[in-house]
Amino acid sequence: MTLLSVNINKIALLRNSRGSGKPDLVEGARLALAGGAEGLTVHPRADERHITLADVRTIADMPEVRERRVEFNIEGDLRDDLLNLVEAVRPTQFTIVPVMAGEVTSSRGWRGEDDHTALGTCCARMRAAGIRTAVFVDPDPASVLLAAKGGCDGVEIYTGLYADAHGRGDFAAALDDIEAAAEQARALGLRLNGGHDLTVENLGPLCARVVFDEFSIGHRIASDALFRGLTDAVADFKAVVSDDQGI
Repeated sequence: MTLLSVNINKIALLRNSRGSGKPDLVEGARLALAGGAEGLTVHPRADERHITLADVRTIADMPEVRERRVEFNIEGDLRDDLLNLVEAVRPTQFTIVPVMAGEVTSSRGWRGEDDHTALGTCCARMRAAGIRTAVFVDPDPASVLLAAKGGCDGVEIYTGLYADAHGRGDFAAALDDIEAAAEQARALGLRLNGGHDLTVENLGPLCARVVFDEFSIGHRIASDALFRGLTDAVADFKAVVSDDQGI
């Protein structure tokens, strides 16, 4: 069975825009789990634009997470403060994601110019702590091989290029690329995850070609929820206003 881990970064981003503590991150996490998700994902960046290091501890302390009833996946780069926190809270999985200066979102997988020594050290450190590791990789067998040399337990294939191609209606080649990377991962005995810009519409063709262990999806779930859940939210507020006015 393919697992769904919901990335809750966007809830934190909306909360941080007002500094009021709302929407509540834990409440959002529980709603995601109530919808059927088997896991939660966070990606605390160095600038704390959305998820903060304190948030990581908060989610790790949820009974559902602490008691290992759901999976907890932390994504991020190899900076010391994050690695120390990951080791301390012991999530199910740490997904190592290369970071480019000034990026708005993750836009590439592990490549030759990245620090392979640091990757190997991190994977060994996490394994000693009982934490599964995955590396964010390009949809390319070469990227998978580079990640595997670091000693990771799995890879997460970057699906952004496929999502873009699907939006243009010409995605056969992008699917071929993902399948080739997936076959390389399976041949190496690696766990296979996927994520980035996945939607209800583009997941179908992808799942028909490749069997994944897990998808991490956040932005589009948050986007869809904003509109699909808005009518009910407005109706709730209108009901209160109407009662207040004696209508």
